[in-house]
Amino acid sequence: MSDPMPRIHLYADSNLPESGPFLLPVGPSHHLLKVLRARNAQPLTLFNGDGAVYHATLVGVSSGVALLELAGRHLQVTLSPLAIQVFLPLTRGERWDWSLQKAVELGVRRIQPVACRHGVVQLSEARGEKRLARWRDIVIAACEQSGATTIPELAPPLALEVAWDAVRGTPLVLDPEGSARFVSIESHPGPEITLLSGPEGGLAAEEVAAARAHGFRLLRMGPRILRAETAAIAAIAVAQALWGDL
Repeated sequence: MSDPMPRIHLYADSNLPESGPFLLPVGPSHHLLKVLRARNAQPLTLFNGDGAVYHATLVGVSSGVALLELAGRHLQVTLSPLAIQVFLPLTRGERWDWSLQKAVELGVRRIQPVACRHGVVQLSEARGEKRLARWRDIVIAACEQSGATTIPELAPPLALEVAWDAVRGTPLVLDPEGSARFVSIESHPGPEITLLSGPEGGLAAEEVAAARAHGFRLLRMGPRILRAETAAIAAIAVAQALWGDL
């Protein structure tokens, strides 16, 4: 007896009917058929970012486009009760991709890429349309992998010095010289926080001072110095464990 096919969680940027036949758009059809190599009778859950899943089955292929049969919609809440915005410092290549992916998997609500003074990636490098489109693909893929039904907002990259107006909720900044730790925060910070972490070279003294001037509380991530990509993701995980849904 053959093992049942695992259910695939797939994003479709489209209005989805609750039931009946549905032709999957070209992009997700290619991913489903050519990359995931789905076979006839493949069970799926589709999502389009509205917080619901749509149960479907692959029933055929027409001119390279997948024909699905949809059989119901139900809400599936994957949003954390803690709305985390992360000011994610721009880093090089795979390190940035990894940070972006893991932030989505851990349930952040909004990602604000920031270029910092000691960072190695210039703001002009991060603003190309191809790069922004690839980041969007990484976000979608992370939602598919993690079973998320709501897509976090990916904001256009900004220089940190002009990003302060985007702060939401309780602001927290990671700083090796900080005196406080996450567990020393006595009360719940509220339903929304903004986390700021530094780039490879750390935050400049002027940036830390500006963060403090904008109400950020300085937090130390233990006695060890964490890499830029590690610090941000570790902080998200700790915040979710203390105040979110981990």
